[in-house]
Amino acid sequence: MNKQTKFRNWLQQFTKESEKPFTKDWYISYSKVIFGAFLFALADFLFVVPYGMAPGGVYGLMSVFNNLWSWPMNLVLLMDLPLFVLGLVILGPSFGVKTLLSVICTWLFTWFAETIFYIPQFGYIPLIHSGEFITPESFAVLPEQLKEMYLPLRGLGDGVVLQYFQPDYLLNSIVGGLAYGISIAIIFSAGATSGGMDVVSMILHKYTHIPLGTMVMIVDSSVALTSFAIGGDIRLPMFSIILIFVESKVIDIVIDNKVNKTMLIITDNMEGMKTLILDDLERSGTVFSARGLYTDAERNMIYTTVNKKEYNKIKYSAKRLDPHCFITIINNTETLGEGFDELPD
Repeated sequence: MNKQTKFRNWLQQFTKESEKPFTKDWYISYSKVIFGAFLFALADFLFVVPYGMAPGGVYGLMSVFNNLWSWPMNLVLLMDLPLFVLGLVILGPSFGVKTLLSVICTWLFTWFAETIFYIPQFGYIPLIHSGEFITPESFAVLPEQLKEMYLPLRGLGDGVVLQYFQPDYLLNSIVGGLAYGISIAIIFSAGATSGGMDVVSMILHKYTHIPLGTMVMIVDSSVALTSFAIGGDIRLPMFSIILIFVESKVIDIVIDNKVNKTMLIITDNMEGMKTLILDDLERSGTVFSARGLYTDAERNMIYTTVNKKEYNKIKYSAKRLDPHCFITIINNTETLGEGFDELPD
């Protein structure tokens, strides 16, 4: 295979679509990427940047740089694009066009949001806080123990403190984690990734064989710890990690919302179970002949996969159909085939 053919195959893999172009599913998928990027940028400026948190990723790291040296958040592209290219070189073109679109759109919305949510007379205004904003003059005359209750709103460039506010770290971390999690889950559901530090996690996973989920937590938590450099405030990394935790749980809930149940049912009432599954639920299954390890008796075992609603119907009908039946339930995060998700091309 010559270099031209290799490059053509690589390019085809990079541009390969999971949906047929310009169909309803195609428009929905790309709309998800764009909307997820918009929501992520919005959450970044409403919850993360004003508090100086660093909830993982290149945007968390840029939040630290923004607080330390007043760097504009839109400079994040200088980190995001090189990491994307690095991922292409080391991991291959599996990211695809959607991830590139996610990276570009998030940066564009970040630049746009910074022009809106940064107010020159005040700085970055947090959505969640406790109490009124006060001027530097009012802050200067506060007792030292009260000064610890305030955070500065900073200006860009000169780093001059323009206003102070009373933070609500816990509520901000929870709501920020919800917003972050929903935005990233939307991007994931479209078959894209958010790029950035996800690439670093994937590369480290490739060479260390540490589970990817664990590696993502390690990388994001390491970024969160860098926020300690902002004034030596231990609260920032701790609440950043809380935000990461909430975000990860939200992603799990949203992505796994379509979790199905694979059920192994050992029963003597085969006809009753068969009627329930085939007629009432309009599902199918596979019947195996099983032999009891202790009794050595022959019994029937049904293998079937159902959604959550159908699972509850079987669960609460089982005792009526066969008080002695035995059921094993397995959470199934992806089911391909007739009645479920379509098999990929």
